[in-house]
Amino acid sequence: MKLVVAIMEDGDADKVMTALTTQHKIRVTRVSSTGGLLIPGTSTLLIGIDEQRVPLVKEVIADLAARHPSFVPYAYAGSTPIVGVTEVQVGGFLSFVLDIHHFEQV
Repeated sequence: MKLVVAIMEDGDADKVMTALTTQHKIRVTRVSSTGGLLIPGTSTLLIGIDEQRVPLVKEVIADLAARHPSFVPYAYAGSTPIVGVTEVQVGGFLSFVLDIHHFEQV
């Protein structure tokens, strides 16, 4: 038994949870978290899974929570104000796979 701990943006967590629970029937526990490892507005997903299904979980997370481009507005308030939009990379995730020596569901 393994525990996959994945930290990602809230929007990506929604997509990952939906895919894991509906398509693959894998249970996920979500814990809201802020700061530290990523930007504020992150979620930590706790996924207890049999060792042979770990690659599937890692693939779903990598597909749905990978870094991707996004456009954000910016403003420069110098002598000549400039307003525009710039492309930045957002998203990404951190994941850990831990050995579980005991599991009990009550």
